[in-house]
Amino acid sequence: MSNSASIVNEVEERLNNEIEQLKKDIWRVGDPEKPQVAFGELFDDEQTQQHYEGLAATLKAAKKRGIVTYKSPILLKGAHDKVMVNLVDTSPQGESETTTSNDGASSKE
Repeated sequence: MSNSASIVNEVEERLNNEIEQLKKDIWRVGDPEKPQVAFGELFDDEQTQQHYEGLAATLKAAKKRGIVTYKSPILLKGAHDKVMVNLVDTSPQGESETTTSNDGASSKE
C-alpha cells in the first residue's frame, strides 16, 4: 500500500471512530428520551471538548453520511448554540445490536 493510501485509510478510520463517539455523546449530553442535543450544549461539554479536534467538522461529515441532521449550513459557537443536532437512528444505544442465542435464533437486546 502506498503512503498516500495509508494516510487516507488512517484519516477514514479516525473519522469513523469520531462519528461512533459522536453518536454516544449525543445520547449522553442530550435528551435521554430522544437522540438530540443543542449544538452549544454538545460543544460546551468537557468530555466532548477533550475528544474532538473539530466538532463542527465531525458533525458536517456525519450529516453528509446521513447519521445526523440539523437545520443550518454551518455550525458556529455562539451563533448556532440553539441549533438541534438529531441522530437519524433513534433506537437507544445498544438496542439495535442483534445477538444470536445458542439455538441459532436471533434476538434484539
